[in-house]
Order: sequence, then C-alpha cells, then structure tokens
Amino acid sequence: MPTEPFRSLPGQIVEDLRARITAGTLSPGDPLPATRVLARQRGISRGSVVAAYEQLTGEGYLVATRGGTRVNPDLPRPPRPELPAAGAAAPPRLRGDLRPGVPDTAVLASTLWRQAWRAAAAEPAGHPGQGSPRLRRLLAEHLRTTRSVAVSPEQLVVTLGARDGLRLILMATEGVVAVEDPGYPTLHRVPRNLGREVVRVPVDEEGLSVRRLAELAPEVVLVMPNHQYPAGSQMSAARRFELIEWARRSGAVLVEDDYDSELRHTHPALAALDPHGSVAMLGSFAKTLTPALGLGYLVVPERLRAEVLAHALPVSGIVQDAMANFLENDGVRRHTARMGREYRRRREIFAEVFPRGIPMNGGLHAVIELDGDEDGAVERCRAQGLAVEGLGSYWTASDRAGIVIGLGAHKREKLREVLVDLRRVLAT
Repeated sequence: MPTEPFRSLPGQIVEDLRARITAGTLSPGDPLPATRVLARQRGISRGSVVAAYEQLTGEGYLVATRGGTRVNPDLPRPPRPELPAAGAAAPPRLRGDLRPGVPDTAVLASTLWRQAWRAAAAEPAGHPGQGSPRLRRLLAEHLRTTRSVAVSPEQLVVTLGARDGLRLILMATEGVVAVEDPGYPTLHRVPRNLGREVVRVPVDEEGLSVRRLAELAPEVVLVMPNHQYPAGSQMSAARRFELIEWARRSGAVLVEDDYDSELRHTHPALAALDPHGSVAMLGSFAKTLTPALGLGYLVVPERLRAEVLAHALPVSGIVQDAMANFLENDGVRRHTARMGREYRRRREIFAEVFPRGIPMNGGLHAVIELDGDEDGAVERCRAQGLAVEGLGSYWTASDRAGIVIGLGAHKREKLREVLVDLRRVLAT
C-alpha cells in the first residue's frame, strides 16, 4: 500500500485493514503479519504498525493472542456477493452520496494546506507520546478562542482521532458507560469492543436525562451537548449545569464529543463550564478538514492524566507538524469560516427541496421524517443509487421513521440535483 501525504501512517494501515476485514478479504480468525514483518514489507517504522494494530484491537477488529495478532474470530462473516444471473440487471451505480459524516474535502486543494504539509515534510521530527508541544500550545489557543475552554497544553493529548481519544478515557476508567439514545453508533461501539457494559440514556427536548443517569449510576457518560446526533438539538443551559453538578456528586467522568462545533454558532463547550475536573473533551478535525487526517485531541481531567498517557499511541510527527503549521498560518480559521458559509448555503438548498425536513442548527447533516416504512424507503433509495441512512439505526426503539442525509459530499449544483432525485424516490 503506497503511503499518502494527507494521512498518518498508522491511519493508512488502520483504514486498509478495516476495509479488508469489512469486505471479507480478511476473515474472522485470520492471522496478521507480525509487526516487524509488516513494517519491513511496507518500508515504515514498526511503531506505526503497532499503533495501527492497537487501534484496531481497541475497535474490536483484531485480537492479540499468544500466537500473534488475528482478526477477531467473533466478528460476523460478511455475506458472499451473489453473482447476477445471466441477463439480470447490474447493481445500480452510486449516483448520489448522501451518507452523513462525509465532509467536503476542499481543504486539500488549499494553498495554505499544501504549504503546511511541505514545511512539515521538509524537516520531519519526532514528538513525545503526549504530542507535539507546539501543536498542543496552538490547540489550547484554538480551544480558548473558538470554544471558550481555558486549558493548558499539559491538559491536552494528541490522538489518532475521536475514537482513539474515547479509547484512552476508557482505558483510564472502569465501570458502566452511558451513551445517548439516540446517538452516534460509531463511538458507541468503542466501549462495547473494549468489553464495557453500555447503557443507553434517553434524550429529551433539553438534552440527556440527568434523572435517568442518577438511576443508572454509570461511571462514564458519553455526551454531545452542542449538536446531539442525529437530532441536531443543543442541550439547554439549565441541563448543562445539572449534568455537571451530577458528575461532581457522583464522581463520574463526562466525555464531551464536541462534534462539528466549529461549523456552528453554539453554546460554549461543556468543558468550559466545568470547575471540578469532571469533563474530558474529544476533538478532531475530521468534519472541518478531512477524516483522512488521522489526528485529534483530548482534553484530559488531571485525575486521569497519568493513566491516559500510559496508553497513548504515537501520532505521525509530520501530521502533527503540518496541523500546527495550518493552525499557525490561520488556515484553520479561514477554512472553517469559508466552509461554514458553504454549508449554510447547502442547508438552504435542502430547505428549498424539503421544506418539512428537520432544520439543523448548522452542521453537515439533516433529517427527513417519513410517514411510512423506513426500511423500504432506504432500500428504494439504494436501488436508485442514492446512499442514505435510516433514522432507526440511531435509536434503540422509536416510532419515528426517517432518513439521515449528509450534505458534504457534493457541490451545490450536484447536491440540488441529488436532493430532487431523493424527493422523487421518497414520493413513490
């Protein structure tokens, strides 16, 4: 696999192996090459392979055994693709990618972005496990100005992304993990894959139910107060203070996923309101820049810092330095402002085509509620080459039917065309 300049080496290996496992090229129980062997084959450091294997182990794709590392034997085997019968129609090609979570990656063509990478590649450097001191200093300033979070560089850990940051918090804690219902399934899989008991807590019009939290008494709570996913709502100010006070009394750790907050006018981060050290904050640039970056950050409560650092994985020095350059040359602020305006125009297009759609207060996705069969609607969309997700995949039980769509993959003219197609399909 050739290396790619805009992804960390561990991130490239993670995506490659994850794709092979998902596609069935690597089957449950299959052995993987030893880290030294794979590093030698690909001409990279063993540390990059170790970091990738450890991340995939934390996600549940791999298991470490006495005989080496293997694909998790408990994973379901993907169904074998059925060859179409002679004369049968070929599967529809993808005409519209409306999957949520896919951002516009226009930043890759940015002059400032390319300059940041060229400068980083010209003088490659290694950094401590906590991350580049320069990058952590710039991230601290970024959080102060954009999220009202007063944090020192020593409270920050550079990660491989939001999932890696959550893994670190879970490695440093014990007990039951509470997640929002509805909520983001990708992050919810992380505690399950680490063997933690997961309980779901309902979200009402003000946010996560603190009353239900008090009944369940979890030790860790994963929460999206500024952009609840997929409903798009924000937690009320009163509920925020109620949640922080509950965490202080109970000793629980609140893990704030600050999902796409830079793209929205929103409340200060939960971490900005916490005087007790109860909040850990997950951040990344996956939605504002590109998910291929393989870099995020974690604001760590002091009581968890030593244990978190003991489990931190190395992040590419070039990636860290490129991100530091992009923050320092004002590229992040400029790009975020530009994309905020662009996504607002795309939401306006969505509102024109779907006036009854649930309005999103900023962000990259939207929800279309349906009167009828959700599964049938999703299948009709796929048959017409439109990639969407059912609303039910985010809820354990709900009588609401709908689809969740992303607005990031297509430029405005193409997006309007795809949304009109979607409206036609849903009307049939």
